[in-house]
Amino acid sequence: MKENQFIINKMPVPTFRWLKMNEAKLEIPGELTTYQPSVEGKLPKRLTEENDFSGSMSTALDDYFREERLPVQSFVLKEGEESPEYIRMHFRNGENAVEHSAYCFTVEEGARLKLFLAIESLKESKNMAFLQEKFLLKKNAKLDLVIAVKNAKDFAHLQDFSFVLEEKAKLKLTSLLLSGKSHHISYQIDLNGDKSEADLHLDYVLSQKEKADFNLVVNHRGKKTISNIVADGVLREDAVKIFRGTIDLKHGAKGASGTEQENVLLMDDSVVNQTIPVILCDEDDVEGNHGASIGRLDEESLFYMESRGLSLEAAYELIAEARMESAIHGIMDKKVEEYIEAELREKRSEED
Repeated sequence: MKENQFIINKMPVPTFRWLKMNEAKLEIPGELTTYQPSVEGKLPKRLTEENDFSGSMSTALDDYFREERLPVQSFVLKEGEESPEYIRMHFRNGENAVEHSAYCFTVEEGARLKLFLAIESLKESKNMAFLQEKFLLKKNAKLDLVIAVKNAKDFAHLQDFSFVLEEKAKLKLTSLLLSGKSHHISYQIDLNGDKSEADLHLDYVLSQKEKADFNLVVNHRGKKTISNIVADGVLREDAVKIFRGTIDLKHGAKGASGTEQENVLLMDDSVVNQTIPVILCDEDDVEGNHGASIGRLDEESLFYMESRGLSLEAAYELIAEARMESAIHGIMDKKVEEYIEAELREKRSEED
């Protein structure tokens, strides 16, 4: 394999090779350039820059970035401090062939960080952007993280995020994919401390040959840890989605509970939907759950909406919008919700 080609989003435990779902392949098409977003609000105290970042997407990719000596910015939110409102980091990528940003956040004991990553590309860009972030949540710390991605139709975007939670720490993550040629997303969550919790809500609408490749891994190590993953998606017009979701109940994680629920609405026969739910268990007193609802609208719902004057296309659009709105309103912040809804309206106007 060439030095600019990598295996990414590899499953912790592979399934049958002939399915071709165990991993993804990535080629970096050009020279890497560091990108700095604009910031609305006050970021936590910044520490000295460092050059050693280990992500969750690929160790070979980590080594490649390290050799390129790409900067990593580190921040710490001090003990007991709290973000009064969401801090917005606005990424507007696409000017250079391949842009890279990397950040480390430490949220100290009892502190709470609210962070909104608004990600978009230049309208006609055909380039690529990497975003790597690592979060360490100390005892009783909380992180509310919202990610919204709206990229050009030929733009490629990669998210490489890892989270480490200590005792009674809590993570609430809302990740929304609105548009873009391809999305490769790797989220790894380590629930190391007892009674730590992670709540993830992923929402995506893919069309016109757009592709999303997810790899989520939740490692339960602490006792009575809780994870809840909800993935809601809509696929149409030759869209492709691969979802790898692994809940790993490690030895010693007594009383832990992990739940994974996926709901996918298929709007065309031409879409490709692939899902690999995995629950690994090395402990007796634990609970692991997986559920899925994948398919078209049922005939009864369609008849109800058509009897009220909605066309088949309009009915599907209504359901798709309702799913996205549900995730948006779950953020519980008016300014962030209004920003994302404005992006959705702009996306609809571009498609009309």
